[in-house]
Amino acid sequence: MAEQILLYPFRNRIKRGISQSELMQWLEFLSPDILKFEEDFVGKVDVTYKFGTRVIGTGSAAVTGTVASTVNGICRLTTGTTNNGYAGIFPNTDATLEGAAFLGNNSAVMWARVCLSAITNAKMEVGFTDADDDNGAVSTLATPTCTADDCAVWCFDTSDTGNPQWQGVYRRAAGTAVAIEPDLVDIVAATYEWLGVALLGDKVKFMHADQYGNPDYESAWYATAITATDALVPWIFAQTRSTTSKSGDVDYMIAYQRRTATND
Repeated sequence: MAEQILLYPFRNRIKRGISQSELMQWLEFLSPDILKFEEDFVGKVDVTYKFGTRVIGTGSAAVTGTVASTVNGICRLTTGTTNNGYAGIFPNTDATLEGAAFLGNNSAVMWARVCLSAITNAKMEVGFTDADDDNGAVSTLATPTCTADDCAVWCFDTSDTGNPQWQGVYRRAAGTAVAIEPDLVDIVAATYEWLGVALLGDKVKFMHADQYGNPDYESAWYATAITATDALVPWIFAQTRSTTSKSGDVDYMIAYQRRTATND
């Protein structure tokens, strides 16, 4: 059965003091028994090789592997000027789920440090999904409804009127989608924040930290939230809800899990 692994790979977590069990999880995190996929977007990143790209629209719709002369290095998702146009990245070379290497049974965790250039008429997703060829894992946040059959993602969408905050969304085996609405600070344009999603078998947990890596929200474990054996891909996605192009910047992303369902 799935066993919990390290949830917060931040130095601030260590500085605050950690328990013996979390110390063991840190040591495990550093071992080769943990599969890690990460990118810091420093230097040239070939997004057509290491990342698959989902881009719709013409003109400025694009995924830029790196942005020159940017502190820490970033990847920019440019939505373009087509209404509902989008750009997304995932570990793949095309839209055939080659990078779907992550399982709930292996206790997968994903973190990304992201920001939106503007928070009007904009949408962004961060997490795990079972499809990399759709128009976002979440189609409507207010309802909610999902395009993906299995997914667990943070989603921000200004089409959900009156909710200027990130919400957690999960769906299991094409069933009813569920939205979690934590009481977070409203999103600020061009300001980074950390978004984390953890899987534990069929359970899902949503985590959030400010731009400095200080954890400020952790949900409960939601049971029967995802298919534990479904192959999933780490997913970052930006979309415009108008004909004005938006930028979704990604400073860093990591996805990791145990190579087996237990650590025996």
